[in-house]
Amino acid sequence: MKELLIPVGSWEALEYAVYQGADAVYLAGKRFGARAYANNFTEEELEKAICFAHLYGVKVYVTVNTVVFERELECVQEYLDFLDSIHVDALIVSDLGLVSLIHEHYPRLVIHLSTQAHTFHARQLYFWKSLGVSRVVLDRELSLEEIEALPKIMEFEVFIHGALCVSYSGQCLFSYFSDGRSGNRGTCSQGCRMPYTLYFKGKKVEKAGRYLLATKELNTSHRMKELMASSIDSFKVEGRMKSPEYVGFITRFYKKVMQSFEVDPKEEKKLSLLFNRKFTEGYLFQDEIMNFKTSNHQGIGIGKVLDWNKSKIKIKLTDTLEQEDGIRFESEDKGFIVNYLYDEKGKLIHEAKNGDIIWVDNKVGLTCKTNVLKTTSKQLLREIQGYAKRKVPIEMKIWASLPTLKFWVFDGIHEVTVQKDVCALAKSRGVTKEQIVKQFTRVHDTPFAVKNIEVVLDENVFIPVSLMNMVRREGIALLEERRIHGYED
Repeated sequence: MKELLIPVGSWEALEYAVYQGADAVYLAGKRFGARAYANNFTEEELEKAICFAHLYGVKVYVTVNTVVFERELECVQEYLDFLDSIHVDALIVSDLGLVSLIHEHYPRLVIHLSTQAHTFHARQLYFWKSLGVSRVVLDRELSLEEIEALPKIMEFEVFIHGALCVSYSGQCLFSYFSDGRSGNRGTCSQGCRMPYTLYFKGKKVEKAGRYLLATKELNTSHRMKELMASSIDSFKVEGRMKSPEYVGFITRFYKKVMQSFEVDPKEEKKLSLLFNRKFTEGYLFQDEIMNFKTSNHQGIGIGKVLDWNKSKIKIKLTDTLEQEDGIRFESEDKGFIVNYLYDEKGKLIHEAKNGDIIWVDNKVGLTCKTNVLKTTSKQLLREIQGYAKRKVPIEMKIWASLPTLKFWVFDGIHEVTVQKDVCALAKSRGVTKEQIVKQFTRVHDTPFAVKNIEVVLDENVFIPVSLMNMVRREGIALLEERRIHGYED
């Protein structure tokens, strides 16, 4: 069973990931995580997040993947004590000393080795296994062929989508030397996303763009059949800084691709609209990773500029545009939110379609004809926000005979039974099977959906509706507890 591992940088992102089908999520507390600028989770929120995720059968991996200074040892041990107590499913760690400390003093904690540890060789795998590591997040620089050549002595986790780094995994010191902010301490300034001029022997070298260190966005969705057949155990998506809507969409997108091996062109267009720096299949499939033209999100092409003046820009559309969508002008790399949208005659409108000629306010001082890109879509965000929530399928069986009502519920792993003496002899008309089914399937405000229910009912049995509801609520609450605290089984 391959795992889809999704990044969550906030509580809302966690909900989207869980509801849309993540098998596991990775997140950080407020300390020792390699994404210090994400919202991240307080200790109270971490405990709550684990309970919420476990309720839906989703694992939670907590990143403790910064380099730890010796002066921080007492603090990090206090943090490890806490994480051990709340039963995280694994820790993602990169610091050799910290791995050794966890292995020696926290036998219950599962260790996953972060990609920051720069693991690419068989001898490294054997070394880390000797320190109790059960899974390694392999270097992003490895091809699938190189991964398949490694000895399968532990689980392999590999990035399949998201931002790429131009440096070797975990080895970049650019941010630290230029800005005093270390990527290995979670504070990378992303200098590789900035424009540069290249000089050779004092002379400027003309290149096909100014972004000489910028990379494209990894997207392996079209190679999922090969990935599913590989030795990789966990498919990891990058993006703890991404929006909750992005997290929800990418989870749903890859879950479908993993099941079908097919990429729906309409869904891929939505993915491009949500976030892309132009896509690449990365080192995994030996594809070109550099994007010298821009380091920004590119969205999708929706038209061309026909004319402009100081106050307005005239555009012919090749796709839809709504008021409050975001647009960008390709050649000048400038953009804005379309607060006001005008038709060809200057009348305010809410939406325009393929083939329409429209005007927008010239907020960026545009002075050239160029392609127009749509970078955000209100309609797409509404669609994502309307996605149905994940439900856990359950089976029920109810026996009703004087004086006992017995309720059994099963989620495929855990089973719970509640038995109460609440049945009485009917004075006129007994309860029907249909009435029992109606009351016991009222679980819409819970994580569950009833996929099968069976009722065994004696004649002339009466059960008050309030007591049926009480038994159902007690059984469902017990099942929730069993799912949350399944590690105690």
